[in-house]
Amino acid sequence: MIILIRHGEATHHTEHLTGGWTDSLLTTKGRAQIQALAKKLAMDFAGKNLEYRILASNLKRATESADIIAEALGRAGQVEYTSYLREKNNGIAAGMKEDEAKKYFRKPASDAEIHHRNYPGGETRHEFYLRNTTGLWNACDMENENLIIVAHKGTVQNIIFRWLNMDMEKVVEQNFSVDIAPASLTVLGLNKWNEHCIFRLNDISHLNQETGFGVLDFKYKKR
Repeated sequence: MIILIRHGEATHHTEHLTGGWTDSLLTTKGRAQIQALAKKLAMDFAGKNLEYRILASNLKRATESADIIAEALGRAGQVEYTSYLREKNNGIAAGMKEDEAKKYFRKPASDAEIHHRNYPGGETRHEFYLRNTTGLWNACDMENENLIIVAHKGTVQNIIFRWLNMDMEKVVEQNFSVDIAPASLTVLGLNKWNEHCIFRLNDISHLNQETGFGVLDFKYKKR
């Protein structure tokens, strides 16, 4: 079972800053979003004796989100913070206002370009994908461990792509993507046929309901 969570609304959203490696904080709304998610997730884990790890990007908006979730699950102080789960490196644009960053933006020749650097000092799509997936697959047994991963839109997308056995070339070839909203939850795992499955995608039902996600109720492969 792999639970992927995007951080809640952050100050770079509300202050018109670039995202990426801008080290923004959760807004009041963002904290409330994650608290709602954590409360609902805790319903799923209540009374369950389950071994799992909590990993998070070491950018503040993700660490704040992960800490809220860990506390709700009774795992305060047990989050593993990592740089390989960070959002795409936007180089010189990190910390800049969006209007200012436009001066440095370099448009790719086409939307299919995966080796293009949008900003000086930033990553290409290919480099970003490899950092996320190589780091995570090296650090975890993705098919046999239970994981809660708190990160960013692009990072969550890359993990989903890799889970579906799609490298960045295949993603571009298929013109494929998935939407990942702030404070959303996605659940991956192996089903009883040993297939790589997406059990839930971009779920934000916690923002208006008071029941569990049901993340332990899917028909995972027996272990």
